[in-house]
Amino acid sequence: MTMNTPAIALIVAAICPTVSMAGNAEVSKASSSFKKPAELPALGVDWTGFSFGLELGYALDVEGTSSPIYGAKLAYDYDFGSFTIGYIFQYTRLEQDIDAGFELVSYTRLGARGGIDRGLNLFYASAGYAEIDTHAAGNTNPGDGSGYFVSLGYERFIREKLTVGAELMYSEFSDFNREFRDVDLTALAFSVNYRF
Repeated sequence: MTMNTPAIALIVAAICPTVSMAGNAEVSKASSSFKKPAELPALGVDWTGFSFGLELGYALDVEGTSSPIYGAKLAYDYDFGSFTIGYIFQYTRLEQDIDAGFELVSYTRLGARGGIDRGLNLFYASAGYAEIDTHAAGNTNPGDGSGYFVSLGYERFIREKLTVGAELMYSEFSDFNREFRDVDLTALAFSVNYRF
């Protein structure tokens, strides 16, 4: 049986819209895979708990001189939603000559810190008691000196239990075992901290 030309034209016209619609559907499906993914909601972070950190930095001004520093710190924080309050203990090593035969060896600090919690970010200030250890020859050794510290810091989560931070600190030490001038110390340190 033969089909006339008008009949063939009608069949082709009926098939083409279907083919066109199917083709458009495939193109739409393929292009949707290249769309920008939806942004994830801000991650809620609880800063409550202990953290242990290692620090590396520089004593920018120690009686007019400078020195690398390194150490460790232990902290505990309470997260109240938009702000945190906590405690910090830190031990830092430095080997800095400030006079002939007189060397600063290490310092410790124990204090409180409070800050503003912005999700993955924590901006804080801290203050408290500080003590410095010295080495010197013979009767010139003034021993340990005590004083105070204040600091400004920043900490940020980079993994679920891992943060990085930076802190600028000023300390002043006096009350040495022997009569000795006050010692001022300004330091900048960077830390990696594990929170648990």
